[in-house]
Amino acid sequence: MNIIITGASRGIGKELVKRYINKASKIYAVARDEEQLKKLAKTYDNVVPVALDLANLDEVLKFSKDMSEKNIDMVIANAAISLPHAPDFTPFEDFKKTFDINFLSVHALLNYIVPSMQKKKKGKIVLLSSLASLVGAPSSMPYSASKRALNSYAQSLRNLLAKDNIKVINILPGFIKTDMTAKNDFYMPFLMDLERGVDRIMYAIEREKKEYAFPKRFYYLIKLFTLLPIDLQDKLLQKVSN
Repeated sequence: MNIIITGASRGIGKELVKRYINKASKIYAVARDEEQLKKLAKTYDNVVPVALDLANLDEVLKFSKDMSEKNIDMVIANAAISLPHAPDFTPFEDFKKTFDINFLSVHALLNYIVPSMQKKKKGKIVLLSSLASLVGAPSSMPYSASKRALNSYAQSLRNLLAKDNIKVINILPGFIKTDMTAKNDFYMPFLMDLERGVDRIMYAIEREKKEYAFPKRFYYLIKLFTLLPIDLQDKLLQKVSN
């Protein structure tokens, strides 16, 4: 089995690389941090380091074309960025970069790989969204919006590719202890250890869950929130963001 994992130099992506070491023939580990990727490749013979900035969509398309000839069985689109939470209106360049990495790079990565999967009538695409996609928090507008777009994309892609026996799995984690969440200066409910969080991600992949949100208690609380009258939702969101 040949796998591509983005955001592979740290956090969830790095842990996923470790989980698939004994299951994959080759793991194309994609990230910007070339030094960390080289360390992974030195430790594991079947890891192929790919230093790539996912914000550079032209380079992502070139990589996709190269990978279309490598018989890729699974793509795990894990990479994402999040700006510091702030009540300010996000400048366009920051907003665009967030969308480029969190959303547009996913389609660029799949651009040539999906047709190759369609030819062999087999494949698996795993998208890492977030529970933050379910509520448009004012203080994290670019991140929430990009992940909500990813949810819609996942549903469309899943039903588009069903006839080709290509599985599309959309995973919505809550807060997991990583370098990214370590920067947060606010309370993170139901914060999970990295290993436990990746256990849930592996479960969703192996069981081929179409959509899998966790932790369940946090997910159900958010779903209850979305059932409130819109005026009440707005008041609560404004109170929290201020």
